[in-house]
Amino acid sequence: MPITALGFLAVFSIGCLVALKRPYVGLLLYFFVYYMHPPGKYWGSFLPEMRWTLIVALITLISTFIHEKNLKAWLKPKETKWLLALFSYICLQMTWVNYPSLHQEYLVLLFKLVILYFIIVTLVNTEKRLIGVIVANAIGAAYIGLEAIQTHQSGRFEAAGLPGIKDGNLLAIHLIPIILMTSVLILTNIKRRYLVFFPLALVANLFFMTGSRGGLVGLVIAGLFFIWYSPKEKKTQVFKWAGIAALLGSMLLGPLIAERMNKVINAQENEEVDKSAYTRIVVIEAQWEMFKDNPVLGFGHRGTLIQSPYYVAEEYMTETAIGGRRASHNITMSFLVDHGLVGSFFFLFLVVGAVYKVKIVNAVFEKNPRVALVLLSCSSGLLGVMVSSQFSNSKVLEISIWMIALIAAISLIMKKDEKHNLLDKDE
Repeated sequence: MPITALGFLAVFSIGCLVALKRPYVGLLLYFFVYYMHPPGKYWGSFLPEMRWTLIVALITLISTFIHEKNLKAWLKPKETKWLLALFSYICLQMTWVNYPSLHQEYLVLLFKLVILYFIIVTLVNTEKRLIGVIVANAIGAAYIGLEAIQTHQSGRFEAAGLPGIKDGNLLAIHLIPIILMTSVLILTNIKRRYLVFFPLALVANLFFMTGSRGGLVGLVIAGLFFIWYSPKEKKTQVFKWAGIAALLGSMLLGPLIAERMNKVINAQENEEVDKSAYTRIVVIEAQWEMFKDNPVLGFGHRGTLIQSPYYVAEEYMTETAIGGRRASHNITMSFLVDHGLVGSFFFLFLVVGAVYKVKIVNAVFEKNPRVALVLLSCSSGLLGVMVSSQFSNSKVLEISIWMIALIAAISLIMKKDEKHNLLDKDE
């Protein structure tokens, strides 16, 4: 058995035992298992087939109920209410969708994500734990980056082997918040913060290895959003590091993304446009017609895939076991087709409400600068995910729920700190 497989088993086994008494360790173990993900690695074939992340999540959930006192705190943030409203509607849809088996897949996934949301909001209740989650994700993504350097030869890197991440575009979307959250640690005064450069370099290099044009657009917009809302006290430092990041990013850009961007930028009206980009436009136009045929309630999960033979020309179809089909490449249109105006309304307010929390960054920066900067990075990262998701459908990725959960957790941390400050003044 490979050493990596043995090491994974050792960490998994010991981590599960420790998590029974310390649920926060279980959360960190969840991220470890997510990035290692045996089914997606060559050494995973030496291990038994198990739902590794599910096992960790269940152990952590049980431990959380046993050891955590304030189990109702997660209900306070507005994000929780919108997420539960969305989940309730997805459950209700099961009563009328034409393909309940496909819809059930998303229902089960969303239920798991609601549980994960509860665990994150409940356990990430201090600044130290918040930074621990960021570091865990930075190291996990850096591991994938190191693996990519060692195994990948040429072209786009798309074999990350992570849950739900099947191509380079989705991997790039996942990495956007990781890059921003890791970068923000450099702006803080935590000890040994410059060690962050090592995993950050690997993650940034991995991002550019994906060759994702949509990912690059999302990262740039997220970065500009971060700069715009950065606290006045940090503006100069943020501009300095942004300039350095832009310079290093241009060095990492390489010919892969540049060539793919030029296919779109230099395309003339009478010339053939890059088919990958043009097909997305064709599918979006078809999805708009699908939406108009069922605007309120939606067709259910994977609605675009099921309805595509009736709306998309055969030349743009992809051959599958059940014939020509075309999946969605746009998260906004996916929600409109799958869940109609009702489901899209809940999702929109869930995301916008979380991103809008950025408005309080300047107000709380003086009281808790590190947490305020992390909030800014999470909001910027979530925005970057949504922007990139207009080019590749990230509906089933976990990263958006991670960010929303961290934003909700940060709001609770800030309220707790504010309460303590008031008590200190009274004394």
